[in-house]
Amino acid sequence: MSNENILSQRKPEISYPCVWEYKVIGPDKNRLEAALYAACAPSVPSVSVSNVSAKGTYFSLNAVIEVRDEAMRLAIFEFLQSSPDVKVVI
Repeated sequence: MSNENILSQRKPEISYPCVWEYKVIGPDKNRLEAALYAACAPSVPSVSVSNVSAKGTYFSLNAVIEVRDEAMRLAIFEFLQSSPDVKVVI
């Protein structure tokens, strides 16, 4: 097995609780914000605009939040991924 394959199969070591950042992209800034707040509830993330497309048709928002464990981190990610208002989540 090559070194590349070994590195790609290893999970990163994350110490919890930790501060985690999510980036979401979608066509409606207000709906993206609502999705971020809903995904993180009852905690409240710090949300900021990261970028706006040249024509103003897509917005990129960053949300920073302290996650207590892997289950919380993944639950937020999956909620955002399943939201119809979010086109991309990183």
